Amino acid sequence: MIKIGKILVPTDFSNVSFAGIRYALSLAKDHGAEVFVCHVVSREIMRNRGWDDYQYIGSGWVPSPQPVAIDELIGDITTDLARVLNDMLEPEQRKGVRIVPLVRIGKVVDEIVSAAKETQCDLIVMASRERSWLGRLVATSLTQQVVRLAPCPVLSIQPWAQVKTGGGERVSIRQLQLAA
Repeated sequence: MIKIGKILVPTDFSNVSFAGIRYALSLAKDHGAEVFVCHVVSREIMRNRGWDDYQYIGSGWVPSPQPVAIDELIGDITTDLARVLNDMLEPEQRKGVRIVPLVRIGKVVDEIVSAAKETQCDLIVMASRERSWLGRLVATSLTQQVVRLAPCPVLSIQPWAQVKTGGGERVSIRQLQLAA
């Protein structure tokens, strides 16, 4: 039997990513694992929201002459993530599972892989987005990039996939995100 003690699941706050979180929580209950929910704020998002007081130099973010406190920013986003998780997940889904919100700033794939290494996760669960055949041909998805670089197995859940619920019926991931 494979021992799964820590599961990392990235989120961008979309319905698809919350289906991945719910799936990860289900796995965590079955294996007695804890779940690290990771949200990465990219440089583009920081710029679009007016948080452009940091510059990326070498291997990290450094403050500009009049910075917004990065620790305060991460703390605020972590609080928001914890609140969203509390609002989006039913108490029964959270029951018996330790959920740890993580907020990272940087390049999405690099930060997901880094978080998996630092937390020594045994599994990454990612819900992939639907793409047309042309979209799959032209673009490399975040999930594909994480699979190539991850220090542990990556479980990719497709939006059209079906899962068995506690009641035994099979529902699509789309229904899971609405009805779970």
